[in-house]
Order: sequence, then C-alpha cells, then structure tokens
Amino acid sequence: MAALLCWGLWAFFPKLSLARISPASSVFFEACGVMATSIVVVMLLGPGIDRDFEGALFAILTGIFGTVGLYFFFCAVKTGPISVISSLTALYPVVTVVLAMIVLHERLALRQIFGVLLALVAAALLSSKA
Repeated sequence: MAALLCWGLWAFFPKLSLARISPASSVFFEACGVMATSIVVVMLLGPGIDRDFEGALFAILTGIFGTVGLYFFFCAVKTGPISVISSLTALYPVVTVVLAMIVLHERLALRQIFGVLLALVAAALLSSKA
C-alpha cells in the first residue's frame, strides 16, 4: 500500500512540475530526488553497496530505461490529461509479463492470460476518443 501511494504521487506531481518547467528539466530534478533518496536508503537501510557485476548492470539498465521512459512520460503529461496518461503507462506490467514468458520461461494460468487481455482492452478504451 505504501508503494501504491508513493507511485500515485509520483505519477501526479509531474503535472504540477511540467506546468512550470520543461520535461528535460523535470527529469533532471527528479533524478536529484532519486539520488538523494538512494543515498539515504543505502546509508540507513542497506548493508552497503554490493559489487556483483551482472546485478549492477541490470540495475543500471533499470535506471536507463526508467529515465528514458520517464522523459517520454513527462512529454506526454506536458500536453495531455494526467488521468489518461497515468492509467495507460500503468499498464507497463503487460510488457513485463510478456518478457517474463519469453526470457524467463514463466507460465501464465488461463486466468492470468485473461487479465493481460483485459489490460489491453483497458488500454484501448482509455486511449480512444469518446
């Protein structure tokens, strides 16, 4: 529930930020917030920095794709309705599910496949002009 609240605020605050600054500037300042929070988390909650190369590489890739995605999210929020954009981008787990099936060979139950299909229907409904 804490993650849900934090991510809800994370998706809302850009609309306020982008009313005043550019998407690129907003990404920069968001990264400042991430860095400050990351330092606090490692210092107060973590056992230190692990040095596994592959683990670090995947974490770096997470940061790269997260930041690029964030820029595109901010560009969309700058010109469009936050309610629709936030809802559409919140369907990112569909990409994760497909990759998990292909790369990690995870299997989905019929009910889970139905859930993914409903998410795609939701995306179509959210993006259509009514």
